[in-house]
Amino acid sequence: MINWWSSLVVEKQIFYAIGIVAISILVVQIFLTIIGIGAHHDVSLSGHGDHDSGLSLLSIRTITAFFVGFGWGGVIILNHGYSLVAAVIGGFATGLLFLFVTALLIRNLLRLQGSGNLDYRNAIGVVGTVYSTIPAQERGGGQLELVVQGRLITAEAYSKTAEDLKPGSKARVVNLIGQSTLLVEPLTNSPKA
Repeated sequence: MINWWSSLVVEKQIFYAIGIVAISILVVQIFLTIIGIGAHHDVSLSGHGDHDSGLSLLSIRTITAFFVGFGWGGVIILNHGYSLVAAVIGGFATGLLFLFVTALLIRNLLRLQGSGNLDYRNAIGVVGTVYSTIPAQERGGGQLELVVQGRLITAEAYSKTAEDLKPGSKARVVNLIGQSTLLVEPLTNSPKA
C-alpha cells in the first residue's frame, strides 16, 4: 500500500486524498443517520439547522458529496491520461453534479418524511386563515393556512361561496376534494377585504 501511494504523482495523491477523506466522512454520516444520531442535524452554511426543510443547497452532506465527486472524478480523469487542468475541471463538474443530486435527494426524502403521516381528513372543521385568494364558485384554487395535527400547513383550497375569500379572512374546512385539497366556507364574522 505504501509502495503504491509513493509511486503516485503528487496530483493523483491529492485527488485520492480528497476522495478518500470525503468518502470516509460520508460513510460516518450514513452510519450516524442509521443509528439515529445524524438524521436531522445537517448544518447549512448560513448557520441555521437544515433539519426541517431540506432546501439548503450548501450543507455538510452536500459539500461532502461535492468533495467525493471532485476527488474521485479527478482521479478517474488523471488515470485516463488527461492533464491536471482537465482533472480539476472534470472533478469540479462531477462534484457539482454530486452536490445537486444529493441536495435533491435530501429535499425529496425530507418532504416524504414530513408529509407522509399527515391526514387531511383531520382538517375538516378546522378554522384557518386565507393565505392567497380563494376564488368564488370553485373557479380556481387558493391557499388556506391552518394547523392540522399540531403542524402549521398551507393547503390548496376551493370555495362554493358567491364571493372570493380574500387573504387574511377566516374560513372553515367543510370537506375534502381528493386527498389533500380543502373545500372551505367563510366564517360569518370574517372581515371582508
